[in-house]
Amino acid sequence: MNIKGVVFDFDATLVNLGEHVRWREAQGQIINAYRGNGCSESDLAQCSSKGLFNLMYEMDTRLSASKPPVEMAMIRDSIWVILDKYEMEGVERCDFMPGTYESLNWLRDNCVKMGVCTSNSGNVAERILDKLGVSSYFDSVIGRTIGLRMKPYPDQVLACFKGIGVSPREGMMVGDSHNDVLAAKAAGARAIAIPVYFTRKEAMEAAKPDAVITSMMELPKVLLTFK
Repeated sequence: MNIKGVVFDFDATLVNLGEHVRWREAQGQIINAYRGNGCSESDLAQCSSKGLFNLMYEMDTRLSASKPPVEMAMIRDSIWVILDKYEMEGVERCDFMPGTYESLNWLRDNCVKMGVCTSNSGNVAERILDKLGVSSYFDSVIGRTIGLRMKPYPDQVLACFKGIGVSPREGMMVGDSHNDVLAAKAAGARAIAIPVYFTRKEAMEAAKPDAVITSMMELPKVLLTFK
């Protein structure tokens, strides 16, 4: 197999963290935090209908154009503190997505390096991987990090491939959203999409993943087809 490393998105790709997090309540508190930091009501109204992580991405983009870096970092940190708290509540109830454990073992047995690149808290991701007994499988876990732009920018993906010691050209990213695909391609890696019920399918198709699977169980077979 020519794929030397695989970088995974985390929630809804490897594990079902999102099923155990009160996202709507978290989004309400985060909107209030943006408001408390002087963000405009018009920006919040335009961005808040797109889901929590798209809200954060859109607000980051808008604020970066108008706020100095130090103030931008302070706002982002206040948002992440709220989100970290809500994600931490899902750690103990979180479990693998179907087929994940089997595929991770197959990759490990075939000496494929693995990493995680996620918009979730890196600390939360590491705790869950440890709880599920697979933390040693991963050489790099990159979560929300000051200085690394979130997907669809390639920053986190590039950092993760660097962490596992594999060139993106010899790697693959697996994720459930079009932002995962776009970030992988921007980093120079190929991308496998694994859509879930909330995946924006039109956006995913427009991102042009290199392959689409319906379950993590299909991953080994698909990886063997790549030259």
